[in-house]
Amino acid sequence: MEWLASKGALVWVPLGHSPDIDLMAEFPGRLLRIQVKSSTLCRPTPQGDNRWDVAIVTSGGNRSWGGLTKKIDRGKVDYLFALVGDGRRWFIPTDALEATRAVKLGGVKYSEYEVEPGTPFEALIYPDGETNRITIPIEGECQSGQMDVTVNHTAMPTQVRILPPPSPSTQVLLRPKRQMTIPKLPCAEAEVKPGDRLRVRADGPGRVLLERI
Repeated sequence: MEWLASKGALVWVPLGHSPDIDLMAEFPGRLLRIQVKSSTLCRPTPQGDNRWDVAIVTSGGNRSWGGLTKKIDRGKVDYLFALVGDGRRWFIPTDALEATRAVKLGGVKYSEYEVEPGTPFEALIYPDGETNRITIPIEGECQSGQMDVTVNHTAMPTQVRILPPPSPSTQVLLRPKRQMTIPKLPCAEAEVKPGDRLRVRADGPGRVLLERI
């Protein structure tokens, strides 16, 4: 509410139970429906960078919960506002969310939607400094109390991915999880390099356009 008001929005709070949205923000000519999620669960990368796990499903919230979870309905929610323990905040259009249950924030993905940080709140929840952060595991060992596997465990056959041989063709295969490798020649012609951030949008039936951000 504080951040939205600082951007000139008139903020509305639903009266009573609201199953889909937590806030409504009125801008000139626009009325946005917003769901708010927070997280204190932080997992570092091998390089020591923080990544925050933010659940975007609603799982009850009271003692009468029947075990069902409610996912974000993009037809009823326009934006996700995410706030994490160290104060970092994101304002993400629901159309840009690729996951349905949780998002990992703090890296390149969704970085274009990060807004000004707010006040850290970890100390309010963990007053003794025992924060909800998972440390980098020692190589070859499992952390006590964590559902991890050993770092140097043997890969099972189902975990081995055999890549196709390189091909000079500009054709690509869209894998089941919508992953693909862009051939070198189109990248060179478009002056797109590894590490560039790309925005993806549809450009008519059978056409997908990649634009460097």
